[in-house]
Amino acid sequence: MTDNNSKDSGAQSQKIWIPSAKERSSWGPDDPKINKPHAFAKEIVKHLELSEDDIDEVDFLADRLMDKLESALMYYQLITAADFDDRNISQTRTIYEGLYANLWSYYKGRVQNYLTRMGWNLSIFFCKESNFEKEVEKFVRNFPEHKDVVELARKQRAAWQTDFANSRNKSEHSGDYRDGTNSYENKDYAKSLFTQVCWTSETLMAYFGSYKMQPDWNIIEINPGNTVFDNEERYIIEHAVNTYRREKAKKS
Repeated sequence: MTDNNSKDSGAQSQKIWIPSAKERSSWGPDDPKINKPHAFAKEIVKHLELSEDDIDEVDFLADRLMDKLESALMYYQLITAADFDDRNISQTRTIYEGLYANLWSYYKGRVQNYLTRMGWNLSIFFCKESNFEKEVEKFVRNFPEHKDVVELARKQRAAWQTDFANSRNKSEHSGDYRDGTNSYENKDYAKSLFTQVCWTSETLMAYFGSYKMQPDWNIIEINPGNTVFDNEERYIIEHAVNTYRREKAKKS
């Protein structure tokens, strides 16, 4: 994502990634850093140009992101544990189900709630395929200056989201995967989908959050390839003065 003066171009240049206890969850060096998307969402709240009531509500919804991420982390740690392959099939299936249910709920539910409260309608990302074009028309009509986001939605839906949504639907209802729908029950999928869900969520928070922030504050994508499994931040939030100084230093 870019600063406030060039945000529209940023939406078109994004890559597509294919991939409770009493105490807060802990994680090892190879685990996803679930504190990063939560901290990013909370930092955006500090600079929103909304009413006090709306800011309070968005801040509350930012904390609800962590609920699902902690649960997803717990299941992911079970999947990557040394004894996971010793479990019986019903146990492993239940654990995969727990991971994907929480990831989908985080993305479709909690992230969407967080951004909807800011004033956005993100149905183009989450509607049924049969309703997509209708939602595109509505989005472009309501947010004409953000029509480039439609292409981002198309790419995400085609690359991973529609298949993942179909898998979640099968799991929650019939459990019948005979038509070739993927159940994603292996460790590689567990990591790639954790990566993808968090990467896309951060992309949406950066883009839509930036347009609701005070004009003197920017969201800058400093490490475009970084994911929730990397230590370094993908985005930073900084005052426009600092952005100017940093860009000037690059040129000198």
